[in-house]
Amino acid sequence: MTKRKFIVIGVGIVLVIILGIGGKVYMDNKRFNDEMVNVVKTGQAKREIEIGLKNLDSKALTPEGIIKSYEIDYESIEHNPMGGIMFDVIINDDEKLRVYNLLNKNTEDGTLENSGGGNTAELEELLKKGGN
Repeated sequence: MTKRKFIVIGVGIVLVIILGIGGKVYMDNKRFNDEMVNVVKTGQAKREIEIGLKNLDSKALTPEGIIKSYEIDYESIEHNPMGGIMFDVIINDDEKLRVYNLLNKNTEDGTLENSGGGNTAELEELLKKGGN
């Protein structure tokens, strides 16, 4: 075998190994992201989101409330480096009105709990005007 063929075969093997590792990492990350999306879609997560919205606006999700509707921004779902799942909730179909959420799993009973977050300045202003 000539030196040139040996180098070509060696480079080919290295490329196959790199592609294999890259594919494995990609698939693991995709599976992890899909699991986070599935958690955020659960009824437990929905309850926690709605509890948080009612803490902001006692009449949320009713005709009298400032917060009339919400939608989870599935593109914003991320793993928090300290643990949990971070994601945004869009309020009243307005991209400027957002609530930032962090869901964690309770270590004692395994239920989900909303562990914090925040709101956009625009939502804070709207809530202040509404008297909440």
